[in-house]
Amino acid sequence: MGYVVKHSRIKPKYNPQPNAQEQRHEERIRQLPCIGCGSWEVELHHTMLDFPGKRFRRDHRFQIPVCPACHRGCDGIHGIGSEAEWAERHGLDTPAIAQRLWQESLDEQH
Repeated sequence: MGYVVKHSRIKPKYNPQPNAQEQRHEERIRQLPCIGCGSWEVELHHTMLDFPGKRFRRDHRFQIPVCPACHRGCDGIHGIGSEAEWAERHGLDTPAIAQRLWQESLDEQH
């Protein structure tokens, strides 16, 4: 209880802050409905699935809008514990959706 173990071998978590372009993208997709159920109360989920062009695990460019139930509920992405399984249940390709949303944001900015 009083002894603190020093884990110097553990790397700090890589958690970069979104840049201005990524912040504009996040603001835009917060205005979209949930891709799972269509609810307008959404949170952003960083797609955890790997695909070409993804820079790191929680890449701010590749996020999807999901409601709290679809995100953290018992039948949601984190409730199930597998984005791939959740997407399959809903017939969705979350990496493709995230890539499309990012491209739309880029097109809008130019």
